[in-house]
Amino acid sequence: MKSLKISKKEAEKVTHDINNVWHARYENVEIGYIYTHTHKANSPSYKYVFKNYGFDNYEFIGKYPTADRSRR
Repeated sequence: MKSLKISKKEAEKVTHDINNVWHARYENVEIGYIYTHTHKANSPSYKYVFKNYGFDNYEFIGKYPTADRSRR
């Protein structure tokens, strides 16, 4: 799979979100996904798919818009 091109700021935000739950959800997972959104009104929500090489070491391989804006 090819790496996803996203901005440094976006990668930092998603990495932060993953790191917050890494031990509970991703510690022994090779490929993971996370839903993210901002707190701005009508902002889009996305599902990010990533390869997990260990804590704070991820390769983003997919980004998909979602209709659901609730946090998962």
